[in-house]
Amino acid sequence: MSITRKQFLKTFALGGAAAMSGLAAPTVLRAQSPVLLRMNLVVSNQDPSFPMWQDFGKRIEEAAEGTLKVEVYPTETLGKTNDMIEAVSRGAPILQDSDPTHLYNYKPDFAAMMAPYLVKKPEDIGTLWNSDLVRGWEEEVQAQGIRVLTMTYFGTRHLLSNRQVEKRTDTQGLKIRNAPTKMWNEVGRVLGGIITNTAFSEAYTALSQGVADGAESPLSVIYSTKWFETKPYISLTGHLVATTSILMSQKVYDDLPEAAQKALDTVGRGYTAVRQPQIIALEDEYRGKLEEAGLTFNDVDRESFFAAAAETPDHFPEWTPGLYDKINEIIG
Repeated sequence: MSITRKQFLKTFALGGAAAMSGLAAPTVLRAQSPVLLRMNLVVSNQDPSFPMWQDFGKRIEEAAEGTLKVEVYPTETLGKTNDMIEAVSRGAPILQDSDPTHLYNYKPDFAAMMAPYLVKKPEDIGTLWNSDLVRGWEEEVQAQGIRVLTMTYFGTRHLLSNRQVEKRTDTQGLKIRNAPTKMWNEVGRVLGGIITNTAFSEAYTALSQGVADGAESPLSVIYSTKWFETKPYISLTGHLVATTSILMSQKVYDDLPEAAQKALDTVGRGYTAVRQPQIIALEDEYRGKLEEAGLTFNDVDRESFFAAAAETPDHFPEWTPGLYDKINEIIG
């Protein structure tokens, strides 16, 4: 059974207020068998990662021995990412798709995982997530009601735009669409353009109407969102080896039976290695699809962006001192 966003919000308004107070949530959850968790994704159901997330949900269901059911919703159907993370922190039974920058308000250090040109290769993501450093961050956000269920490779991000970009000076005056978080604005600064904050679900309109001159994303997303219809060039900036994650409510997790908790932990922790080769395989495939659609690719002098990227820690004085160097040490 699936529900519309309107139905979900009505249900959450009726039962969610008590759940968010932390008083009635356990009763609501115990009355449900299996417990229903709704996964709210940013990507559309046309994105090649959508069936991967459906598979992720099935793996959880199978491992949970009948204690959990997972429904998957595309394109922020249940609500915008920031709003849903807030709801999750207060006890909503949601699995929210999110990159680590959205955890900035709960633990600023998480945003460093998406610092431009810091993470160098996909396997660095698993190395970081399983490090003592990031496990410590997880404990801090758990105390604020958020549990990180999985972290995995999302893809290497490049720049789609109305002009070829071969070096950083070429982006001068370019309005680049960014998600409305501090680190995504930092990505815009490093790329050198004019920061244009737009929700993911509104990005196609912004690009097609000229509100944004460009947007950065993995090639599979540029294709599945049809952003490629709006601009002719993809410059291979490779500025982010990007992480995505699934977040859930720590309150919901704590009230689940042991079999459900074990399934979430085991499948979530193991999914990093499952997803990585799948995403890597997509990258060549979708470059070919975009070239067939008529887009022009060009290489980029990445060194011209490195000096700006090296200044990123200066823009985050709230980070733990030495964080940038510590991450470099962990990933080697």
